Amino acid sequence: MFGADDDLPCADFGLLDLLKHSPEYRAMRRRGAAPKPVDAWQSNSLHYFVFKLRPTQRAAEGPFALFTMRWEDNGPVSAVVITPDPGENRVEVVDVRQPETVQHIPLSGE
Repeated sequence: MFGADDDLPCADFGLLDLLKHSPEYRAMRRRGAAPKPVDAWQSNSLHYFVFKLRPTQRAAEGPFALFTMRWEDNGPVSAVVITPDPGENRVEVVDVRQPETVQHIPLSGE
């Protein structure tokens, strides 16, 4: 679903301590995020961590929290919630810092 290439290097799990102390992660933890990421990779000096959230009535699969980190920053570069909408062949993306900012992105190849 996230399109991460299997050949990409794994994210640096040393960033998890910094991530887990961020207000963005704490907000997702309250939504039932699993304590360990379900996927993690790095690309272009960015480290991506995906956490599965508690299912909702709208999305039996997902939603997921996606955090982007790098060592130069004091917290997440970005934090979004991605909710699949299989009936519409798209995902809803909500910025954790600006929950009123909602995007609907079509799934590619479908």
